Amino acid sequence: MVSREDVLKQVEDLREEIVNFTKELVKIPTVNPPGNKYDECAALIAKKLQTIGFNVQLIEVPSDKLKELAPHSEGLPRVSVLGSLKGAAWKPSLHFNGHFDVVPPGTGWTRDPFLPTFDEGKLYGRGTSDMKGGIAAMVMAAQALVEAGVKLRGELSISAVPDEETGGFAGTGYLVKNQLIKADYAIVTEPSSISTIWNAHKGALWLEITTLGKAAHGSLPFMGINAFEKLIKVAQALEGLKPKLTMRTSSHHVEPKEAMHPTIMIGGVVLGGVKVNVVPSRCSMTIDRRLIPEEKMSDAKKEIEDVLKSLNLEDPELKIEVKSLLEADAAVTPQGEKICETLAKNIKQVTDITPRFNLCTAFLDMRFLVNQAGIPTISYGPGLLKTAHTADEYVLVDDLVNATKVLALTAMDLLK
Repeated sequence: MVSREDVLKQVEDLREEIVNFTKELVKIPTVNPPGNKYDECAALIAKKLQTIGFNVQLIEVPSDKLKELAPHSEGLPRVSVLGSLKGAAWKPSLHFNGHFDVVPPGTGWTRDPFLPTFDEGKLYGRGTSDMKGGIAAMVMAAQALVEAGVKLRGELSISAVPDEETGGFAGTGYLVKNQLIKADYAIVTEPSSISTIWNAHKGALWLEITTLGKAAHGSLPFMGINAFEKLIKVAQALEGLKPKLTMRTSSHHVEPKEAMHPTIMIGGVVLGGVKVNVVPSRCSMTIDRRLIPEEKMSDAKKEIEDVLKSLNLEDPELKIEVKSLLEADAAVTPQGEKICETLAKNIKQVTDITPRFNLCTAFLDMRFLVNQAGIPTISYGPGLLKTAHTADEYVLVDDLVNATKVLALTAMDLLK
């Protein structure tokens, strides 16, 4: 019989291959938006899974659905990888999920973001932390189980998806909506850190608010209606929500502690005006409202609507348009679920650290699995959220290997 120690040794023997597979993934610049080279990355992952012994499907979003699910796609394909490794039976079943799209590299890098480099225990490159390292860990965990000779009783399935960075609707959301992911438990291998489990995440409401005015010559501003000045009023009124939001506190542990409250961030994108001497007739700004799990999306929307209605009553000239950019509900898996207890036990064994259950401040594809598919799901993987989306993004190689060990042991416990 294969022991847990045999599996841990097998992962350690695969250390170099784990790093090399991560490098292969990082070399493919799957920048989103618009979603470059998704098909190439999906093909690489599919080939790897087939080599391990998975039955693999490539799932592509129909072109007539792209405008709805991926309006930023510029017509580029949205391809997901879905693999299944069947045991002696279909039950119980565990699903690993991860996204292969990455944000644009931006500026400030001291090395090529798509030419991964190793330095002092760190693997650098765009996506090493968020979250091609996580994809490598979950795939290599499966390989370690197979090569160690573990006989699974249930099914281990894996999905590698695009578009998480822009909402996930053409990736995990599409798979769940079409009932292509079914499991008793799921792990999304986002960069929670090696000793932290995200069993919950915040929700998000993104809005674009536009004020409409009337253009006039800059020397005759009294003949126009300044849309920018109207937008300032809206921004100030929404700022007034902050004290109220600070009074609400989540029961979930979160770091930093200031994130225990709902938040509203105004002006991530601000647009307006055409020329210095023209009264602006149209101005817009975005709102990023983050919800704690204890809040409802409908309540958050109504709270903002009430502020805008109040402004309209005060200023009959105020004309406002509101466009919803994204709605992502919060998600929670209780700590008492078997997936949480099993994962925590294995983190302790591998790292000798008692893991902490945290609320993730971002929103994740986990919400599709929890809220729509009804699967008890947690997020756990190598890397740190604080290095994601930054210049010189990196993952610690030891964390990459240890996360692979934790995932392999967890699959072994749940499926053996």
